[in-house]
Amino acid sequence: MKRHARLMLAFLAILALAATSCAKLQARDNLNKGVRAFRDAHYENAVKYFQNAVQLDPDLTTAEIYLATAYAQQYVPGGRGEDNEKNAQMAIQTFENVLKRDPNNVNAIAGLASMYQNLGQEDTKNLRKAHDYYMKYAQLDSNNPVPYYAIGSLDWLIVFDKNNPDPKEDQLKVIDEGLANLDKALALNPDYDDAMTYKNLLYRQKADRADSEDEKKKLTDLADEWFNKGLETRKKNAEKKKSLAVGNN
Repeated sequence: MKRHARLMLAFLAILALAATSCAKLQARDNLNKGVRAFRDAHYENAVKYFQNAVQLDPDLTTAEIYLATAYAQQYVPGGRGEDNEKNAQMAIQTFENVLKRDPNNVNAIAGLASMYQNLGQEDTKNLRKAHDYYMKYAQLDSNNPVPYYAIGSLDWLIVFDKNNPDPKEDQLKVIDEGLANLDKALALNPDYDDAMTYKNLLYRQKADRADSEDEKKKLTDLADEWFNKGLETRKKNAEKKKSLAVGNN
């Protein structure tokens, strides 16, 4: 009888393992179908496939990241309606679910940063949330210029807000933080013309808060320099892109 019981337990264990393996295979199949739908911009269908994949294999983080991103793609910044709000909430919730299991998941952090940045059009408090996520993104992916640029551009939006309640001293700290992060972005990508544009904009904000006309002129001159440099670099980048397109044809 004991031998029979052991055999039965072993048989049940094999069945459970087979069922688990089958579920994981089905999850992968749904993930692949979802990715195809996502690439074709069929986001509603993609959501269904990714949901199935996550249900079949809760540890399939890639499917959950894609699911959150598919929700995010359907969100229209500044748009109205229950569906639009639901897509934003589901994107945030799903990215946060990933972070509960993996607190340093760069894709989830970047996704939340982007979502809160888009939501900043409705509530500027979300810009500060986006800023904090981009700071963490930069810490985890320090060789990527994008989060540094994003911090600089958000710092400009924060100080540009006329309803910003922060005292002048704190606003100047935000401006200096933005300039420092844009410098990091440019160190990694010297041809980052958007970063140059925001250096121009932040220097103008700093000039508006200058204590003297002499300081204001120096800061405005710096802004002009970065404006011109950004313009020249943008033209150079456009020409490079055009020549590459011609070469590929």
